[in-house]
Amino acid sequence: MTISRIDHINISTSDLAATVAFFRDMLGLTPSPPPGMDPDWNSWMLDDVGNALVHVNTRPGGSEPGPINHVAFACSGYDAYLTRLNGAGHQCFENDLRAVAGVRQIFVIGPEGARIELNFRGD
Repeated sequence: MTISRIDHINISTSDLAATVAFFRDMLGLTPSPPPGMDPDWNSWMLDDVGNALVHVNTRPGGSEPGPINHVAFACSGYDAYLTRLNGAGHQCFENDLRAVAGVRQIFVIGPEGARIELNFRGD
């Protein structure tokens, strides 16, 4: 049961094109459609070796509390994390995208209200 690194951050925006252009033109990242998601509402921003660093998505009707939607971590030990979080009374949302993107996810809200995404590839 480990967290090995930050997987990506998710930024919600009311102007997808401008946000993608900023990350592309100012920071040198490459836009790419995220697997299994509508590219009209989402974009991955990739580094020069193809790692997705930022997931940009359109803020649906202003429903997000701010521009940082969540922080995602690359993890191992899916069952152990789920057992620990549930055992401590945290409400978790599970998302199985193995068929589309090769990842299982656990979403949990920290005590300060930050949304945390735990990503498990091959686990």
